[in-house]
Amino acid sequence: MRRLLIFMNIPGVMRCFPTLGCLLLLAGSTVRAGMISTNLGHPRLYCTAGEVARLRQAQDDLHSKIWSNLVQSADWCLTKTPRTNWIAPVSPDPVYENLYDRFYGIMGDMAIMEHLAFAYALGGKPEYGEAARHWVLSGCRVWQHEADGVPDGGKAYAVSRLLKGIAVGYDLAYDRFSDAERKEIRDTLTRIGSLYFEKYFQTATISGKGFHTHHAIVEWASFGVLALALLNETPEAQVWLDATVRKFEEHLLPEGLAPDGAQTEGGTFWASTMQYRLFFMDALRRVTGRDLFPTFERQMNADLALASVATVRIPVYEQNQANVIMEPYYGQIDYYAPVLLFLAREYHRPIFQYLALWDPFIGQIQKTRAITPHGEQLLFDLGPYAYLWCDPAIHARADEPRLSYRFPSVNQAFLRASWLPGDLLVGVDNGQIVVHAGGECVLAEPGLEHKLPAELDAPSVEDDGSVAVIRCGQSPTNHLIIKLDRPGHKLTIRRNVSPDWEWWCHGEITRQGNELRWGNRVSLRLLKGELTGFDAVGYAPVLATGFNKLKLADPQPMKFPLVSARGISDNEIVIEIHCAPPDSKAH
Repeated sequence: MRRLLIFMNIPGVMRCFPTLGCLLLLAGSTVRAGMISTNLGHPRLYCTAGEVARLRQAQDDLHSKIWSNLVQSADWCLTKTPRTNWIAPVSPDPVYENLYDRFYGIMGDMAIMEHLAFAYALGGKPEYGEAARHWVLSGCRVWQHEADGVPDGGKAYAVSRLLKGIAVGYDLAYDRFSDAERKEIRDTLTRIGSLYFEKYFQTATISGKGFHTHHAIVEWASFGVLALALLNETPEAQVWLDATVRKFEEHLLPEGLAPDGAQTEGGTFWASTMQYRLFFMDALRRVTGRDLFPTFERQMNADLALASVATVRIPVYEQNQANVIMEPYYGQIDYYAPVLLFLAREYHRPIFQYLALWDPFIGQIQKTRAITPHGEQLLFDLGPYAYLWCDPAIHARADEPRLSYRFPSVNQAFLRASWLPGDLLVGVDNGQIVVHAGGECVLAEPGLEHKLPAELDAPSVEDDGSVAVIRCGQSPTNHLIIKLDRPGHKLTIRRNVSPDWEWWCHGEITRQGNELRWGNRVSLRLLKGELTGFDAVGYAPVLATGFNKLKLADPQPMKFPLVSARGISDNEIVIEIHCAPPDSKAH
């Protein structure tokens, strides 16, 4: 009993395992003088043998739902064949085709090997374990040539993720490998890891304070997971781990996000910043007992997700603005939800659980529309982490009173009508607007060329609970004013544009004069100015990357309605958007 009480008083332990119970860790850890000794068994990173046994018996609705989705993707993975040929670096690479073949290739291999390994560890199905074994060994043998080149930032962004993927597969499917295969994996990881530590991570630039945003967190966190997987098995691992913890404490956590919680490189990078923080910090706590979550709680800010998640995901390839506004196709709710589940558990925030469950397909591999001309598809495997990180004891509910958000670091502001999915939600990013209503994106400017009179001021926000206003610019000839009337279920936008204002949107629309309608629930009407153009298929975005130089093979290209409007006298346009309130009983 005395040992149990000591264990329960370790900072972060009960917060980390609120429903599984503190006894789970005792199977793989020894408590001595109030500290957890290093957990050296396998699996060790994201679940111990004791936790696996308990999770295999989980019968609650949340775990069951996620598990069903996880198995669907695991069965899909069984239909895939491990890679046999290395994608060597090519120079010159003018449209970045080789860079993205390598990056997407590694991401695809990593997603499949991790997903199969998790499915095996959590479900015990032998075919998942054997497939995971083949994928991990293939990953080692095909990509081992990364130990022969000279590290640089372009390579490290992908290679570090590869090291994490192989390390996770090694940890979860440990009992499927022979002793010789385990040695082969460790030797391969050590060769590549040693090269990158000496020639990349230890350099003044990469170890210094200035390297602290998205690339930094992805690379260092992945390297830290590698170190944790090999701890006490490879002499170098302890040195790598010490360097990673130091980097997290000094740079990545204090400086990785802006003070207001935004990611200065964009909201999608907020999500991946948080993902990789969690990948390392969760494993660090489980393996060593070192808990960074209480100390850096303020820096684990999720206000951007609260501001921008708009509606429930539907089962199609994601498009830009589909259910998270201001975000591209690969940064929608499936990209955010696992992070929100972890933060709900860690910091007891029911609103995070509530929003995460707007993805009914959580648990699956995220298959994006990004496919290179050579067929390499960008995949993300976050679903198994959602299964491990969810806590059914956190009752999902919209208990957050705040409905407006401002991020001065990136000139963004957001207003919500409510916490019901599909209700009015508007965001402004450096003067560009996105509006969601009725489960559709009904107005989106990003992605088009605009002719605005001049750069607008940073947005200000006023909100009395009933009426909220965003203001950008104050002069009669250059202003943007957005007013959300919550009791009236309407949004009014006033802005100056010369000569035309052009935007695109989702959904099936009918037009009658100066009014657009989405069924019986949403309408957009010009109160001042006139609609000068409406083309139901006028906006056909081209999916491209690498500064738009590399056109991708989009598996679901779409055309969207394109709308244009013009001010009649003083170049001012006034739009009013009505949205009937969602059915609260359904949520």
